[in-house]
Amino acid sequence: MGFRDMDLNDDVRASLRKARELSGFKIDVNVRNGIVYLKGNVTQPAREHALRLARNVDAVAAVIDEMTVG
Repeated sequence: MGFRDMDLNDDVRASLRKARELSGFKIDVNVRNGIVYLKGNVTQPAREHALRLARNVDAVAAVIDEMTVG
């Protein structure tokens, strides 16, 4: 993971941690070449919120949803 990817990873994780709606879910964040991959087991509203937050982080090229709703 490059320096820029590490910064993006930190920024996305911080954004997700701040969201009270996501506090009960474990969402894994991986970043490769500016692309954010989100993985975890969440509810549909939590999924939508996490995707929106990740997309709003500056310099994120794309967000890949690997989360499952359960």
